[in-house]
Amino acid sequence: MLTPVEERFKAELTRLCPEGTLVLAVSGGGDSVALAVLVHRLGREAVLAHLDHGLRPESGEDAAFVRALAGRLGFPVVIERVDVARIAREKGKNLEAVARELRYAFLARVARRFGARCILTAHTADDQAETVLFQLFTGTARALGIRRSRGPVKRPLLFARRAELRAYLEARGFSWREDRTNLDLARDRAYLRHEVLPRVEARFPGAVAALGRFAEARQTEEDWLEAEARALLLSDPRFFVPNYRALPLLKAPSPLRERAFRQILEAARIRPEARHLKALEKALLGGKMALPGGLLARGYAGALFLIPKAAPPFPSPRGLEPCTYRKGLKLEKGGRLDAFFRTRGVPPELRPLWPLACEEGSVVWIQDLYPEPPEDRFLRRALSLAKKAAKRGEVPIGAVLVKDGAVLAEDHNRVRERADPTAHAELLVLRSVFEQGLDPRGATLFASLEPCPMCYGALFEAGIGTLYYATENEKMGAFSVHRLRPPFPVVPGRFAATSAKLLSGFFARLRSEGCRSG
Repeated sequence: MLTPVEERFKAELTRLCPEGTLVLAVSGGGDSVALAVLVHRLGREAVLAHLDHGLRPESGEDAAFVRALAGRLGFPVVIERVDVARIAREKGKNLEAVARELRYAFLARVARRFGARCILTAHTADDQAETVLFQLFTGTARALGIRRSRGPVKRPLLFARRAELRAYLEARGFSWREDRTNLDLARDRAYLRHEVLPRVEARFPGAVAALGRFAEARQTEEDWLEAEARALLLSDPRFFVPNYRALPLLKAPSPLRERAFRQILEAARIRPEARHLKALEKALLGGKMALPGGLLARGYAGALFLIPKAAPPFPSPRGLEPCTYRKGLKLEKGGRLDAFFRTRGVPPELRPLWPLACEEGSVVWIQDLYPEPPEDRFLRRALSLAKKAAKRGEVPIGAVLVKDGAVLAEDHNRVRERADPTAHAELLVLRSVFEQGLDPRGATLFASLEPCPMCYGALFEAGIGTLYYATENEKMGAFSVHRLRPPFPVVPGRFAATSAKLLSGFFARLRSEGCRSG
């Protein structure tokens, strides 16, 4: 019969890692010993993993203790020793950060060696409470505490108090090692553990559990907010540098925009400090701001770019020699290179990095841009339909639906013509496809303007595979304004300037005609 601690542990472990071999991170302390004993009581296959950091004279005794524990429980054991202090000095990094990095790398290696699905650590409810307080007091994080699960690493003991686990070990006749550094009040964690939390718990019984509930609530909120912020980051894959459409970020509430900025910086391996967040804010409005690592944050043509000093290598097509960008270069079929780049939203600072190939002084190939890819041709077709709509007094929006390289249907707005507020280009295209008895699932829609929520809903229900649109819908954009999350890939911003100019010209004429008629 299982004890209450064992029952709760069984429920947690079943939820986190129901089957397979387990790697147990065992230091020799009470919590990790309890973890090993509990796993053994449940009859799960496991291997004990102990990394000797070489930071204390008695660390060899800890390793010997863990080896003996593994023998008593009948578990295999892997023990390694590293000189963490030396590695930290060589890397010029924080000792604790390096120790953590080496420890989890070691655990991952052991997991691969034994084919283990999960790595278990012995963090407890007390560890959770200490972590939340430490994060709140130091301002180094957003008080998320310790996550119960992150990738293969699982922490099934977050429900248990440290004293509860030691009482369990004593009842079963197991001893453990004590790390004397945990008593050093000069260490922040030790101070919180021995001076702060006992007093808080004495004054506010249940405070440790309450801090654990707070961490779980924050983690749930954080996951949702992070997903909402990530949905703002729409980019065009043609650009080989990080790029993000500006309007979704500008329309978002400032806290959500700041989260998106944090994600942008973290993806670029830049610490999201306040000054870097402000730099992105200024760049988003059209500025140019320097970032660490030689990156330039640049707002241009409705997008935010992070431009490096040098471009990654791109091989030219066979038989073509790469050439260097310079002003005045022309395309082989006519037109200047800078004008070509401008219509496609390429910032001036990025143009010298773009891979080119030339013949007889003319550009014959531009990575992902020239010769024109099929998606650009279909977007041009949507824009030509938008122009046709404008000539008929309709809001200039065109749409083309393509599947397996063939056009299934195309149309432009006909709201005025049909006196029907639902006669949007996207809906007309879908209606045409269904009337023909065709299947639009998996097809690609090319639109001159970001769909409104109504059209987005129809595209979602029709099972569209991919959406390309030229520019954002500043008033009713499904993604930019209403922040809907599409279940299909969205590629924004191609020919944004052309579409925006067409729209602004149309509405300017309407205003002018309205003034004259008035």
